Amino acid sequence: MNAASQLASLTRTARPLLSVIVPCFNEEGCIDEMVRRLRAVLGSIDCTWEVIFVDDGSSDATLTALQRHSQADRRIGYVSFSRNFGHQMALLAGIERARGDAVVSLDGDLQHPPELIPTLVEHWRAGKDVIYTVRLANQGHAAKEVVSRGFYWLLRKLTGVEVPTGAADFRLLDRRAVDALLACDERFVFVRGLVPWLGFERQAVPYEAQQRFAGDTKYLFAKMLRFALDGIFSFSIVPLRLISLLGAATVTLGIAYGVYSIGVRLFSDAAVSGWTSLVVLVLVFSGTQLLSLGILSEYVGRIYEEVKHRPRYIVARSHSTKPDTCLSGDNK
Repeated sequence: MNAASQLASLTRTARPLLSVIVPCFNEEGCIDEMVRRLRAVLGSIDCTWEVIFVDDGSSDATLTALQRHSQADRRIGYVSFSRNFGHQMALLAGIERARGDAVVSLDGDLQHPPELIPTLVEHWRAGKDVIYTVRLANQGHAAKEVVSRGFYWLLRKLTGVEVPTGAADFRLLDRRAVDALLACDERFVFVRGLVPWLGFERQAVPYEAQQRFAGDTKYLFAKMLRFALDGIFSFSIVPLRLISLLGAATVTLGIAYGVYSIGVRLFSDAAVSGWTSLVVLVLVFSGTQLLSLGILSEYVGRIYEEVKHRPRYIVARSHSTKPDTCLSGDNK
């Protein structure tokens, strides 16, 4: 075992600093319960800890609740965006500010059970660098489960990245994996794909998704579609290659139809209907061109955003943590 491995092993078996990242968007009804459960769970682990909430431009009292808890316990901090920048940006902002030897991320709606964190830490202390959770089933949402399985299957086929079906942003990353993740300086961040792309030793932990503690889901169809497209176009150029195949197929069909039309004209008395065949050909070729342009525009749009190099998010307010201190509460 080399010196770096020995140091990493020593850090995991000693009293490490554990950072917990919680992205939130209009979750005022969940904050108090999340803090209560996190403090109970983290207090049972032999470690120092910090919790960093990321307010993704909430329009309710989420920020007020976070300010109250950060004033009561200096181990709890927050970052508040100037507007809604999206779940993946909120997740990234928290990871960038985490100082822990290991970093845990989970959603703020309590569908990811905080009580599973000690299990993630146990696998980390056993030597795994990435411990990710896999949802057992989408309870009560059969159609959503089928779509989810189909998406992850397609993502694996197109990208070659082993993103597990039922993957979630509930995971633990060792500091080495965190540093490698933060080295990926791209604007369209798809953390569920980036983490397995990094490599490192991984361990899956199954879990039962809980019902939302309060509020409504923020992942409507439009956001889910955008999320899926980011996952595919950020990791694969296969759609570009499909354009070539699609073009070759339409050209072949066009030539075959032209040969058929000439043959009918020369060797039979039947006439090829002009208007119907013309309309069909125009629709097929124009549809193919529009589809090809749509795929190209997705890549060009991403290149445009990357070249501008704007900040990935803007922080309006923040409050740093002090993991070794506590002003009030159970561990006063």
